[in-house]
This record gives sequence, C-alpha cells and structure tokens, in this order.
Amino acid sequence: MSLYRAVLAADGDAAEGLHAAELALAGRETVWQLDGSGGFAVKVSEGRAAFFVCEKAAALTLDALRSCCAPFGVGEAVECDDSQYILAIGLVDGTVLKTVGAAAAVTASPVEFSPTSDDVRSIVAEIGDYYFGYEDRYRTVYENGAELWESAEPNASLRQMMDARPEIFAGQIIDLGCGEGRDSLYLLEQGHSVVSVDVSHSALSRARERATAAKLDASGFVERDIIYLRGFEDDSFDLAMNMGCLHMLVDEEQRSRHISRVFDILRPGGHFVVDHCASEWGKGFFSIPDYDGVAADLVPGRVIPRKIRVAEGEKDIDLEVLPFSERSGDALAEEICRHGFEAVTVVQTDTEAFGASAMVLFRKPADA
Repeated sequence: MSLYRAVLAADGDAAEGLHAAELALAGRETVWQLDGSGGFAVKVSEGRAAFFVCEKAAALTLDALRSCCAPFGVGEAVECDDSQYILAIGLVDGTVLKTVGAAAAVTASPVEFSPTSDDVRSIVAEIGDYYFGYEDRYRTVYENGAELWESAEPNASLRQMMDARPEIFAGQIIDLGCGEGRDSLYLLEQGHSVVSVDVSHSALSRARERATAAKLDASGFVERDIIYLRGFEDDSFDLAMNMGCLHMLVDEEQRSRHISRVFDILRPGGHFVVDHCASEWGKGFFSIPDYDGVAADLVPGRVIPRKIRVAEGEKDIDLEVLPFSERSGDALAEEICRHGFEAVTVVQTDTEAFGASAMVLFRKPADA
C-alpha cells in the first residue's frame, strides 16, 4: 500500500511497519515544517490547511513558495518522498493533520518567526474568496435563521437536461460544487450513484443532514477542492455536473486546472454538464428581487441586501458580493473544448438559481 493510500485509510493505528501520528495546528499564524525519513504522507482530518510541498535541494524563494502552495480540506492528502518536505499552516481554527511515516514518525516543528514563515503567511492571505467566501456565506445565512441558502428543489436546468438527455444520467455521477446538495439529493432519490463535493463544510453538513433525514446515503458528500479533485482515480466517472460552480472561479489558471481534472476523471465517452452564468449576474435570483436597484453595486467586495428564506417567511440581510465570471455559451464551449472535450449541445437558460445562463453538454471522446 502506498503512503498516500495508507494515510487516507488511517483513522486509527497505521498499517504494520508505518508510523502514524496526529498534529493539531496551533491557530492560523504558526507555520509548521513536516519531514520524514523514507517518505511520508499527510491528510487533513479536521479543518483546512495550506500545504507547501518543497524540494529540499531547491532554493525557498517567494516565487517557489507561491508555485507549490495549495489549500487542502478534510480528507485530502499529499505524499512526499525523501527529497521533499512540507510547510503547513492552518486556514481555520481547530485544524488537525494525520501523518503516516515510512521509516520513522514524521517530525513536526514550528517555524513561527522567520522570513519563510512571513512569506507563507503573506501567500495564505492572498487565497481567494472561492475557498472562504461561500463558507462564510452559508454560515451567515444559517446564523440568521435560514435552513437553506438555496432552494430545496433541484435546479430547473438540471431537470431540463434530464428530460432532454436521460441516457447520460447513468453509471457513476459526480456533482462538482454541490453546495447544500439540492441536485445530488434529487439524483439519489431517483436511485442514481452520486459523489458530491464542495469546499464548504457548513453546506456539506447541511446536505448530509438532509440526506439522513430522507433515509438516503450521506457518505458521498465529501469536502474536496474542485480545482484539484484530489483522491479521484482517472476514468472513474460517467457523468460530471458543474451546476453553477465554475462561474465562481474567476482565475483563468484555476478554471483550466478544474476542466483538465474533470477530463481526467471522466471515462472515455463520459459527459460533462456545465451551467454557467452568461450575463447580468444576479438578475432573476431569488435573493436579489430588486435587480435594477442594486445592479450598479453587483461588484465583488461591495455589500448589498440579499433575501433569505426563514421559518417566518423571508428576511433581508446584508451580504458581500463574491467574485463571479460570465461566459456566453459559445465562449464557454470554446474554453472547455480546448481541454479535449467535444461540445454536444448549447442551451440558453434563465432560472432562479443562476439567472441568464448557458448550459452546455460536453463529451469526452471515446478514444481519449
């Protein structure tokens, strides 16, 4: 068994011959250096951390640190060989790591005060709203009395695609950026096999609660970063759905990495459904009934009133506008086809979930 697989499976004692330990990251300021002779692996068992996988023989410049940084969520793991070590810093309070070493236990030591730790903290401060904006959003609306941020009903565009192309909803399905699970729960109710991923642990907790209440399998709701899709084997899914998550990514490199990873994890001949805001972000949203009145303020970073559903009916709360991207159907098709996909259909939709959007069905060539 590889160290990577061993640490994924290590909830108690490590497999024979390996050395398991647990590390609680103290706060969100302390940078930890992890190392192990013979190689080692690390996973996040609670919270969220930034890992910097560094080469021992390479100079540790600011650019080098930036290039090797990636946020990791619960259940995500990384393996290092003899030539590498990890710098780690907690991104939320209460972050805990599980380590598995090959020849010996992993060593962990704080590097709180050094140019390197200052550089790590400066890079972490630049991590964008994709990772934290929507977690803050879900937590805030729950604290204000909403049971859900989204509607409990599946996206209208998903129902439209299922009516038009029922044959693609077969085999193993992955719901990318599932949020509170509205689409995944609907598919589970129909008897489909679904893995559902998101970076928001609050939204996933709500999705699991709803699944359990409906006597559905909640084990498929997992915290994963859709940019990297770590831990999923190539050619393992028949259908991937990105229903309103890709338009939350505004960085072109992140979008490209996500699309490439979806191509990898789909089986040849598999399909990819993308519903993406096309224009006038916010128009038609349930939470923005007065679009004309706030359109000029729909700028990332500004705060506007948003409507939420509570037990007593509806309630207005102030929420920050998060970054978003708009793409026409043709532009979206061109972007995704650059990664090897074939565009099958392009449909313009206008729903409460995404307003004016482009829904495009792609196919991974059978000979890929």
